[in-house]
Amino acid sequence: MTNIGTHPMPVQKRAVAHASTPSRRERDETYRGVIVVLSDRYRVIIDEKGDQFILQKHYVENLHGGVWRSISYVVSRDKLIELSASLGLLSEPCKRAVLERLPSTTCEYALKQVRP
Repeated sequence: MTNIGTHPMPVQKRAVAHASTPSRRERDETYRGVIVVLSDRYRVIIDEKGDQFILQKHYVENLHGGVWRSISYVVSRDKLIELSASLGLLSEPCKRAVLERLPSTTCEYALKQVRP
């Protein structure tokens, strides 16, 4: 007897990278340019070219997970700290400390990443 009310489990897409593989896509959980995770829903990344710091918010879009969406772009550490504080994301001193240790601009940050 066939049960019409059930659906087969969805097949995983083969193009999805393994969870531990660093990704080049900014929207991915495993994006390799993550600087700091400020909360479950917010993180700071550096873009692929190293031109800007990006504040991202995590959005759950379906039952299989969510994506990170960029909500603000800045090029200076001070503006990044100001923005993060205005959203109440720096209540933990260790999160603020990570941002304060960043170089003052994204250009300086990118240069430090290239040098050994």
